[in-house]
Amino acid sequence: MTFDLIVWPVDRALTLEEAAAEVDRLGGSRSFGLGHDKRLDAFVAAMEQRHPGLRGRGTVPPPFELYVHRRHIFVGVPWSEAETVARDVAEVAWSTGLAVYDPQREALGLPAPFADAPMTTDGVEPPVEAADEALGAIQGGGSVASGGDKSAVQRARAKVNRAVSGQLAAASAHEMSPLGYEITPEVEAEFHADPLRMPSSLQTPERKRQLIADLASPSPGARHTALGQLAGWDPDPVVATALRTVLASDDVFEAGQAAGGLARQGDITDLPAVLDLVYRMSPADGGSAEAMLLPLRAALELAAPAGPMAVDGVKARARTWRGARRVRLQSWEHEFDRDLDELLGDE
Repeated sequence: MTFDLIVWPVDRALTLEEAAAEVDRLGGSRSFGLGHDKRLDAFVAAMEQRHPGLRGRGTVPPPFELYVHRRHIFVGVPWSEAETVARDVAEVAWSTGLAVYDPQREALGLPAPFADAPMTTDGVEPPVEAADEALGAIQGGGSVASGGDKSAVQRARAKVNRAVSGQLAAASAHEMSPLGYEITPEVEAEFHADPLRMPSSLQTPERKRQLIADLASPSPGARHTALGQLAGWDPDPVVATALRTVLASDDVFEAGQAAGGLARQGDITDLPAVLDLVYRMSPADGGSAEAMLLPLRAALELAAPAGPMAVDGVKARARTWRGARRVRLQSWEHEFDRDLDELLGDE
């Protein structure tokens, strides 16, 4: 579980109730189709200046999650960094014309000129302390849910474990994998062999059931953690079925992660659906080079066992859907074009 913030452009003052309703509507909006609102770009560029590597990729995960959707930005922060990042988000949003909604505190920050100052971080610390207290109750055998409801206790335990894992990772108390599990001596060898695969000992029926259930969580952080771990699962028909349902998601990141998971599942019959996702995220359908990357990688992996002709066919379609390079106004956008060139062999 992360400390979540939602950021979006506003052109008038909003009440807390109006903002909460707007956030609900944003959560159901398409993340691709007509591209994202360009009023979000200044915020992204400023946050990247404050947190270098935020938009980067590689073996080292970014310091926190920042996903640009069509009309809003989702920020998911490890609990240990909540106060620092919340302050940065509030300050940058205030100066770039964006509102900030904090569902943990039910707090709203409006931009200038609708507010005289950024949203404060008052009250960020209590949720962290509450998570620590809940963990203590769980470890001590106490109930963290009224009435001792077993399912509620299990949900609370899962949320607290995720929150505390983020804190421990940030404090370097335990090394965490990019998929969000602790790298213990028992799984260290498997992690180094493939950092994006779930270790065999962690691929349990219980974890699988919980992760699939988390795919329907209202928390983007919980969904993204579940998707990352399911995408690293060994071939399993139940996992593959769950990932196929997410492939139709309107969330760019979630659909792309599902495509990557299906590539690991290795069923070439999934190639047409993954290719359809590449098209839907491409400039040909109003998407972008960035949005194409995850599903295109997955499509190429699925096509590889069928031979070079199949791979070349995927690349040819992707080139057509990509079209000519756009003029980029933001420097951070150029890296996605370079990554796409590399995938297509067009360097």
